[in-house]
Amino acid sequence: MPVPVLGLCFGHQLLAHLLGGKVVAAGSAREYGLAEIRCAPGAGLFEGLDPVQRVWMSHGDHVEQVPPGFRATASSERLAVAAMESEDGSLWGVQFHPEVTHTEQGNQMLRRFLTRCGAGLDWSAEGQVERIVGHIRDRAAGRSLFLLVSGGVDSLVCLALCLRAVGPQRIHSLHVDTGFMRQAESSEIVAALAALGFENLHVAQAEARFLETCRGVVDPEAKRALIGRLFVDVLHDEVGRLPLGDDWMLVQGTIYPDTIESGGTQKAARIKTHHNRVEEIARMIEAGKVIEPLSELYKDEVRALGRQLGLPDGLVQRHPFPGPGLAIRVLVSADGTPPPGFERDAGKIAQLASTWGLGSSVLPVRTVGVQGDERTYRHAAVVWSQGEAGGHGPGWPTLKRCAASVVNQVSSINRVLLSLEPLPPGSLRLGRCMLEKPQLDLLRRVDKLVRDRTAAYQAIWQIPVVALPLFDLEGRQAFVVRPVCSQDAMTAEVFEMDVEAWCALVQEARKIAGVGPLLYELTTKPPATIEWE
Repeated sequence: MPVPVLGLCFGHQLLAHLLGGKVVAAGSAREYGLAEIRCAPGAGLFEGLDPVQRVWMSHGDHVEQVPPGFRATASSERLAVAAMESEDGSLWGVQFHPEVTHTEQGNQMLRRFLTRCGAGLDWSAEGQVERIVGHIRDRAAGRSLFLLVSGGVDSLVCLALCLRAVGPQRIHSLHVDTGFMRQAESSEIVAALAALGFENLHVAQAEARFLETCRGVVDPEAKRALIGRLFVDVLHDEVGRLPLGDDWMLVQGTIYPDTIESGGTQKAARIKTHHNRVEEIARMIEAGKVIEPLSELYKDEVRALGRQLGLPDGLVQRHPFPGPGLAIRVLVSADGTPPPGFERDAGKIAQLASTWGLGSSVLPVRTVGVQGDERTYRHAAVVWSQGEAGGHGPGWPTLKRCAASVVNQVSSINRVLLSLEPLPPGSLRLGRCMLEKPQLDLLRRVDKLVRDRTAAYQAIWQIPVVALPLFDLEGRQAFVVRPVCSQDAMTAEVFEMDVEAWCALVQEARKIAGVGPLLYELTTKPPATIEWE
């Protein structure tokens, strides 16, 4: 019996290429986000499932012709070969991603493949806790453990696992107040940890140091790398104050998506460097000085471990917050010079938007995205209603379809935003925006307003607020709100906020001195990452 093989996305294309099919380069068949496929009768992977499936796509290149001995088993609006299988039923390929939660019946598809392989399903939170505690105990081998504790669920679960593995006497934890935290965040984290009885927690006040290091840095990758290195410097400074010598190990709450997006696997492209994946950390890993207990887990699995360990639900379900904090939610601009050619596709975007009754313009800022598993650094577009209803316009489903059509058909765009007011070209001008305390304080005020006034906050996975280096004609700054639904951060869908609540929030934000348009992001992940940088 041949060994069963299932190729996903590039793996699907590789199967076709190696076995005599035809793979063609990206063109009009690009698909990012949700798509519908129609499944052929009798297809092994889709047996017992509905003939029409909602799946998650992220590709440009695609299979145009199946290899000899194969048949196409699914198609989409843009693809004739969205899935294929060999005649003997041993080789399967799908252009979409069944492993992500937004492919609605993806787990059933994977179960079909695992059944074909004769594999069992035995994952449990209890079993993972037991395995990881043993791993930490073995790796520590009597040494002290040092943890950087951000207050997020990853670092808290790591801390709880380490306590169970080696006890509190050998654990030292550090929270770094970088100056990039949200309003009152560091004090809230320290209070929450104290209430749980965590010991040996020290807080390093490092705001001035981080601000000085990041002064004038525009490039998002350079910003992330500098912050990551400075975390390591602060770590070594704090370790030097303790009687540990060299007999210690660093424990990090790195999860699997961090590794993937940082290009940490053999074939993965770097989407963005996570602060726990800078070169200094990589050297410590090579030297055997780092334990990463969660590196094979996704966020939903980490939360399952947190519940198994008895952590309070309020901490387990806390919204993710990036290690670099608000530093990657301020898009830095040193001057008001727009990038050349940023409006080259404005006409095409306007034509697409007009089919949905929307006006549009291209913003002179670039953001990080992920398209076809590769990093992109492209522009954002903004749309607004041109109809009599004004404001919000045609409704969330139509707005999201418009956004998808723009990013799928215009290669220079990886994000689409909604404005409640018309923003024709020239309405927002690029200006100076630096990573300085007054700018961070303004972002903190807008962020707190959004978190406090969003009634559906607990139904949202994450709601980043981003300061743009764009200003209206009265000099007021534009901000973006990005509420998303996700389970594991590998993919994300746009959260559909109550329209009246959103309009009220925009009006409240306008009452803050210096705040101009508040924009709502309409883009899924992919093609846009959850964070803008």
